Amino acid sequence: MEGREPGRTPRSFNSVGLSPERRPGRVAGAVRRFDSSGFSGSGRLQDEDAVGFEQPILSDRRIVGEDAGYESAVTGLVFLSASGGIGLTTMTALMAKQLRDMALSCALVDLDLDGGGMDVLVGIEGAPGMRLGRIHAPLGRVDPQALREELPIWDGVPLLSNDPWSVPPQGWWDLDAAVSAMAGFADLLLIDAGRGQGLGNLRSLKGLPSLLMVDMTVLGLARAKALLHALNGSRGAGDRARDNPLISCRPPMALIGMMPTQHRVSHGVDPEQAEEFLGRSLDVVLKPQPKLSASVLDGRGLERVPRAYARALHPLVERIAGMIVVGERREERISSRESARSGAVK
Repeated sequence: MEGREPGRTPRSFNSVGLSPERRPGRVAGAVRRFDSSGFSGSGRLQDEDAVGFEQPILSDRRIVGEDAGYESAVTGLVFLSASGGIGLTTMTALMAKQLRDMALSCALVDLDLDGGGMDVLVGIEGAPGMRLGRIHAPLGRVDPQALREELPIWDGVPLLSNDPWSVPPQGWWDLDAAVSAMAGFADLLLIDAGRGQGLGNLRSLKGLPSLLMVDMTVLGLARAKALLHALNGSRGAGDRARDNPLISCRPPMALIGMMPTQHRVSHGVDPEQAEEFLGRSLDVVLKPQPKLSASVLDGRGLERVPRAYARALHPLVERIAGMIVVGERREERISSRESARSGAVK
């Protein structure tokens, strides 16, 4: 690994197909309800900051049958959004913090090629260490341990940030090698992929499960539906999608809605209308947290996970944690725990 520095919007629901009437049976797939403190399935507006919804059951990424070609050697979760400025990078980092609090090994990867700046958002832009644009892998491989030692650490989580204003990202093979290397020292990679553009050639991301953040406005829902359609259309495309600029991950396993701030619109789209339009259930809908936004904008980083977010996201975080307790890694973790227990007994 070497360093190298290369030199008009719809104005009503019906304008995009939203209907004030919710017809049952439009959401496919098995669903289950969850209930945690602060909200319930029958009272969606009990919590002032977050509301829980029906959510699809998560299946493990190690799939069989016609989807077998979608399995990647990397254990990761791709975070996507069709709209900018709704907190995708923040959500990715907050998820990492919650998983770390569960004693799980995870790492953050910033693959938002148009934006980037995850290190700035979390408040460690001044920390020395490797950034995405400085990774050079002419042979398509980066040593995991060498990369691990050079990465800045945020709150116990290794972070590979993209700072395109400083050093633009390298070729796709360099990005691919970086992702594969990080998978060598973390149980789960949390990948901020922005809108998913420019990542179609990355084999390390092919078939990974994804999570979609949805802007709960009319335009935001229209964009989210287009992205969902594109992700579903990429399934089974095979070699024809080789040059597709859109990331080749699996369609989202979960949808997180983010209500707009008051200065943008007076209110967001009703969640039931949003679900009808998207043809899917929303796992959770969140409201903006002024203190969290102020912390980021003031340069203080992400100091803590807002309590309302922690409650609302807990079921989803548990599902994500279940993704990595599989196969050989589960056996290794169980073995290490048993060794620790036997040592303590002695």
